[in-house]
Amino acid sequence: MARGGSKLVSIGLGAAILYLGAHAVTGRQGLVAYIDLQAQERMLSERLSELEAEHAALATRAARLAPKTLDLDYLDERARVLLAAGGEGEVVFALAN
Repeated sequence: MARGGSKLVSIGLGAAILYLGAHAVTGRQGLVAYIDLQAQERMLSERLSELEAEHAALATRAARLAPKTLDLDYLDERARVLLAAGGEGEVVFALAN
C-alpha cells in the first residue's frame, strides 16, 4: 500500500508543480504580464517625453506673452494668425498650423 500512496503523492506534486509553473508564466503577475507591463511602461515613457516637450513649448509661448516680458512682435504675429487679419494693403494667406 505504501507504493500506491507514493505514486499518488508523486502525481499530486507533479500536478501542483505544473499548475504553479503555468501560473508563473501566464498568471496575473506572471512573465507574460511582466512583458506587457514593460511595453506599456515604454509607451507611457515616450508619451511623457512628448508631453514634456509640448509643455516646454507652451511655457515658452506663455512667457513671451507675460506682462513683464511681453514680446510685441510675437503678440502681433499671434493676433494676425488667430484673427486672420492683416494691415492695410497686405494680403493674408491662412495656412494650417
